[in-house]
Amino acid sequence: MVELSPCVGGLVRTWSDDGASRLWSVPGDAWLREAQATGRIGRVSRKEGRYREAARLSESDGALLVRPRGPMRDADGNVTMAEQVVALGPEKRPSRSTFEDFREVLTRAVEHCAATDEYLVVERGARDAGREPFCLFAVLPAGVEPGVFVTVVETSPPPRDSDLWAPYVDEWDRTATISAPAGPETVATAPTVMIEAISRWDADPWDLAFTFGQR
Repeated sequence: MVELSPCVGGLVRTWSDDGASRLWSVPGDAWLREAQATGRIGRVSRKEGRYREAARLSESDGALLVRPRGPMRDADGNVTMAEQVVALGPEKRPSRSTFEDFREVLTRAVEHCAATDEYLVVERGARDAGREPFCLFAVLPAGVEPGVFVTVVETSPPPRDSDLWAPYVDEWDRTATISAPAGPETVATAPTVMIEAISRWDADPWDLAFTFGQR
């Protein structure tokens, strides 16, 4: 099994158990882009009860074999539990839709987590990557009163040069956190807040992984 980066700009990166990494082009990327970050793609376990989307890699055939977590629609619209074959090709220049694709998949991940009581950590995908940088999204209980929740975005290192984050950055803290009462508006705003932090990591979208956990 290989772990998957977000598929954006017509490219996806895979990471294998032995630490090997490869960037691929995805000639027909529509199905993978629409399925990622929705909870429908099979996952592999990471440490501390965290999970990443994964697939079988057939290098001889140049394809990903993506097993669903439950019944899902294939490229023809039929409901199936069969592995979906996603053709791969050599690395190429990313398309102009890279930024829009990343925002789209991040938004889906945030919406999925808000609806399923999961949390999301965006971090570097390499096996030897450190704990930082990271950006976390979660909807958490806002105290002991039942039914009251808060939307939280936490990131490290703090984006000190960001006007958006400036009110929430303390020069002595290793992390910065923005929180607000949970609701459709704050969940919808979270991807913008997260991208503002992630864009300062000097990393391409394909260097990043979406890690999911149950809160």
